[in-house]
Amino acid sequence: MARCGRQSWASGDAVRGAAREVARGWVRGWARGVERAFTLVELLVVVAVIALLVSLLLPSLSGARETARTVICQSNTKQVMLAMINYGSVYKVLPGTYWQGAQNLDWSGKQNTRYTSNPNAWRHPMETSVLWEYVSGLDRITECPSAKRSANGLYDYTMIIRMAGARVDLAHTVNYPTNPASAASPVKAFPAMPIMVEEHAKFYNISFPDGSFAGQDQWVARHNGPNRGAHVGLLDGSVMLFAAPRGPRDDIEEPADLNAAALRLRLGARVFTLNNSSAAEFGWVNRPRRGAEGAQAGARS
Repeated sequence: MARCGRQSWASGDAVRGAAREVARGWVRGWARGVERAFTLVELLVVVAVIALLVSLLLPSLSGARETARTVICQSNTKQVMLAMINYGSVYKVLPGTYWQGAQNLDWSGKQNTRYTSNPNAWRHPMETSVLWEYVSGLDRITECPSAKRSANGLYDYTMIIRMAGARVDLAHTVNYPTNPASAASPVKAFPAMPIMVEEHAKFYNISFPDGSFAGQDQWVARHNGPNRGAHVGLLDGSVMLFAAPRGPRDDIEEPADLNAAALRLRLGARVFTLNNSSAAEFGWVNRPRRGAEGAQAGARS
C-alpha cells in the first residue's frame, strides 16, 4: 500500500514537471519571437494537469458548501427559537401548535383563522403566525437550505407538540433512549428542554405538514458532525446538532430508530410522554398530569 502511494505521488510529480517544461518551452518560443501552436502531446499534458487539480479541489468545495448550509440551517433554527422566546417574554408562554392550544395561537399559522378562512390569500401560513412580527416577516427561516422544504413546501422544522404553551423559565428534564430497540436501554438527557426539531421528511413531515413533532415522527440525519444529525432548538435559546439513534437504513422505519414516541419528560419519579396531545392541553407542560393523553378527537398521536 505504501509503495502504491509513493508511485501515485511520483506520477503526480511527473505530470507537474511535464507541465512546467511545456510552459517554459512556450515562453522561450515567444522570447525568440517565434510563434508556435501547442502540440497534441502538450495539450494533453495541460488537460491532464487541469483534470488533476479539479479532482483535488471538488471534494473540498463540496464539503465547504455543505458546511455553509449546515451553518445557515443552525442559524434558521436559532432565529425560530429566539422568536419563540421573545414571544414568551411578552406573553409569558410559548405559542401553540396545530393540535394544541387556541386556534389562533398556532406557531406555524396552519390552524389560525386568517389562514384557514382563505389559504390562497397567503404565500405561506407563517404570515398568519403569532411569530410573524418576531421573525421579521421571513418565512424562509422555516427552511433548511439542504432540504429546501421539499417534504411539504412549508416547514423543515417542527415543534414538539406538548411544548405548546410552555413557560420560558421551565427546566424540566427530557430523556431519550440511546438504544430504542432495547426495553432496557440507558437514557440520556437533552442539555435543556427541546422545543424545535429538524424533522425527517419521510417520517413523517411529508404526511403531516402541520409544523408539529408528534406521533412516530423522527429526526432527519442530514448534517455533518461526529455523526450525521439534525438541529434541535432548546428552550434556553441554544441549538444543538443532534445525532438521533437510528438503524442502518434511512428509507425504512427500524426498531433502532428514535422517534417522538420515545421521548420522556421526567419530574422526579413521574415520567410523561410528549408525542400526543389535544387542544385542551395548552400549557400542559407547565404542570404535567396524567389522564389527558388523546383526550380530544382528532388530536395527533
